[in-house]
Amino acid sequence: MDTGVPTPMPTWERNLVVLALIVHVIDVGLDLMVVTLFLSHAQWGFFFGAAGVILWAWLVSSLYISFGGGAPATGDGIDEDGPSTLGNLQNFFLNFVQVQIFAEAYRCVFCHGDTDYFHTLRLMEAILESAPQSLLQLYALVIWAAAGVGAPSGAAPLLRLSVFSSFVSVGLGLAMWELKVQFRTSSGYVVAVAVMRAFEIAARSATLAVFAGLTHPYGFFWCLIIDYGVMLVLIVRHQSVQFTYGLFVALPLVLVSLEPLVWRREDHAVPKDSYYLVRILEFVIMWFFIIKMQDEDTIEMDKGGTWLGCEVLGLFSMLGLFVTLPFVWRIARQHELSRDVADWAEDGSKDGLHDHSMYSDSDVGSSGSESERAILRSERAAGENHDAQLIHEPTHSPWTDELPPE
Repeated sequence: MDTGVPTPMPTWERNLVVLALIVHVIDVGLDLMVVTLFLSHAQWGFFFGAAGVILWAWLVSSLYISFGGGAPATGDGIDEDGPSTLGNLQNFFLNFVQVQIFAEAYRCVFCHGDTDYFHTLRLMEAILESAPQSLLQLYALVIWAAAGVGAPSGAAPLLRLSVFSSFVSVGLGLAMWELKVQFRTSSGYVVAVAVMRAFEIAARSATLAVFAGLTHPYGFFWCLIIDYGVMLVLIVRHQSVQFTYGLFVALPLVLVSLEPLVWRREDHAVPKDSYYLVRILEFVIMWFFIIKMQDEDTIEMDKGGTWLGCEVLGLFSMLGLFVTLPFVWRIARQHELSRDVADWAEDGSKDGLHDHSMYSDSDVGSSGSESERAILRSERAAGENHDAQLIHEPTHSPWTDELPPE
């Protein structure tokens, strides 16, 4: 029964909000500094690319938050009217100038508000800005800053720092979305997902940047276009979302798999097994051409170690991804849930990753009593039955389904 008293936020989750806000400020600030760097040194291609990514990310996230259902309801009654046009425009402006995320962080930390809205803002910034900026800036690093032709001495360190902050931003943003859709989860699982996701975007961006640098100036665009087509084919074959929505969601999928791992396979736009299989094949193909082109000495590589550093980053990040992925995947499958259900934790049919250890159910599965395992099986069966009653329309956007009612 609803008592009207909000569930207190765990201390670790409150600290996570503060950390995410700091990462957001650093990442956005460094992106703006990089744009200024490109402008001051007349690197027009990189300038328009980086500035376009920032404007695109801020515009899309602001439109979604203001007019697309991303904002939480403000009224206390179920019959409250929606936000006015003036209120929508105000939310759009505040989000576009990066004020809204500070307000939401304050509400979460000091006013005991829920973190759903804050998590949505961080997710949008991570997949729309941080992920593409990491690739673009690594590309600029290997073909401009590392070459030393017209690049200032501080360009390479600034780009490296900005790329690193983007990796952290993407990992943390996607891990916080896992936290958002599960209601109760462990800090260990969130950390594991953040590390795995950071490895994922680092491996993808570094490999693409090296391959694009070796095939400059056309390899960068052709690789992204081909991969976008592959993602569209997988989306159409899976038929989990509408094609019009698939056209949009395929864009971030070019760089990172954005949907929570705990969602069921049929709820993903592109199933994780198919997605990572494509990534392995692309990784092998690109590295075959990278090694081949380097052996033929068809390019002039810098002597400062930037090319070697990017190659090492790509290889070790891919290794880190496939070392951490099985452990995270195992836990996610133990707590699988539907994207259509937003109140399982309240109904008591499914609590998500609620234990304090990282492997919450494995201990029970291996050393717990038979009665404990029977209880877990009955809870999962109840969740599946509840899910079957709630699913009415298989083709819809997951972006607007996971926000719990206030």
